[in-house]
Amino acid sequence: MKKLVLGALLLSSGAFASDITGIIQKIDNSAKTITLNGNAIKVMPYTKIEQDACGIGWDSAKKFADLKVGDLVEVDLMHGDKGLVAEDIEIKCMKNRAY
Repeated sequence: MKKLVLGALLLSSGAFASDITGIIQKIDNSAKTITLNGNAIKVMPYTKIEQDACGIGWDSAKKFADLKVGDLVEVDLMHGDKGLVAEDIEIKCMKNRAY
């Protein structure tokens, strides 16, 4: 099992927040989850989703339906008794891929 905690912030509710970057491996439209690095992450109605502007202009707002398997994303996570929940998702620029 991969650890997701790098500089986590402990919240008063006992939950903690962290972030993770990786490629979307799976999307479950009915459960509203994405799988990243083998971990299912719940996307809530309040989750903010943005497309990185790649250094030109401003990031643009996106919806769950805009996420695709293979997208490189950075996710701000909330960890709690209900598992992993996405607070923010940023679809990263892939123009200058290493391979």
